Amino acid sequence: GDMYYVGLFSPKDPPDMLNGKFLWGVGFDLGFPTASDDILGTGKFLAGPSALYAYMGPKWKLGGLWQQYWSYAGDSDRDDVNQSDIQYFINYKYNATQLIGMTPNIRINWEESGSDRFTVPVGLGTIGLFRWGSFPVRYGIEAQYYVNQPDDFGPEWNLKLFIAPIAPNPFK
Repeated sequence: GDMYYVGLFSPKDPPDMLNGKFLWGVGFDLGFPTASDDILGTGKFLAGPSALYAYMGPKWKLGGLWQQYWSYAGDSDRDDVNQSDIQYFINYKYNATQLIGMTPNIRINWEESGSDRFTVPVGLGTIGLFRWGSFPVRYGIEAQYYVNQPDDFGPEWNLKLFIAPIAPNPFK
């Protein structure tokens, strides 16, 4: 698929409220056409703004990441991109390393019309943490059902899997 960079700027010390932290950030995203096959990517260079807002409480983690992409260069035979992605999350902290909840991505294709514009999933899954030696690694699995999807090609179900190494903050 294509490769994306998300850059967010946020306060170093977020405010404490309701026994938790309210995090926020604003920034920009860049997309690069690195897909090995046309069906796996846009064929375009992309850029746009992004914003994050989250409540990170002792038991509940709630919030969303909004991203907007517009194409500005790339394969002229491919469709232009004008797309929003909204990843919302609702998670309950089951224990010190395990969350239960959902983290689906709503996609809005502003080039389409009507209900074909929106792809809206809901899901249920778990996110955990393990160590590979001294290196922490986050993992997750989530089943998602699409309450709305484009008529011609939208998915009905999805299984989301991920593994993400956690790198130390180089600025501390």
